[in-house]
Amino acid sequence: MTYTIGRFLLVAFAFILSAITAIIILSILGGRELASQYLAEMPDLDPLLAQFAELLAMFFFFAQLSPALTILPALLAVIIGEIARIRSYLYYILAGGLAVLAIPFLYQTSETTQFAAPSPKFMLIFAASGFISGFLYWLLAGRLTK
Repeated sequence: MTYTIGRFLLVAFAFILSAITAIIILSILGGRELASQYLAEMPDLDPLLAQFAELLAMFFFFAQLSPALTILPALLAVIIGEIARIRSYLYYILAGGLAVLAIPFLYQTSETTQFAAPSPKFMLIFAASGFISGFLYWLLAGRLTK
């Protein structure tokens, strides 16, 4: 009983920490990429305004990631890994990458008639942050057994 409660707390802590890590990586890298795309259209912009625009882009990118639905794929990957007692780092890295990579596809609303896939740079940013957060989860909780 004590082991089960301890394992649950460890899994919850590792999941929260890895999710925060993914959000930070996505916000920084995605925001910078978004800002660079906008700033490329305005080459004569004052450097101070360019820095402000980069911070603003990071904030807006973070705000786009906030829906609770985006955490479900990662939570599902952790639940499957824990129930099946998967301890492979490869599983958690790939599952983390796929879970975060699913975010842009889950974000598509029914209001849009055509599916618009994000640019390959953004897809790479999403996948990389998922790989890193999946590896972090594996380091903290995924590799440990009784």
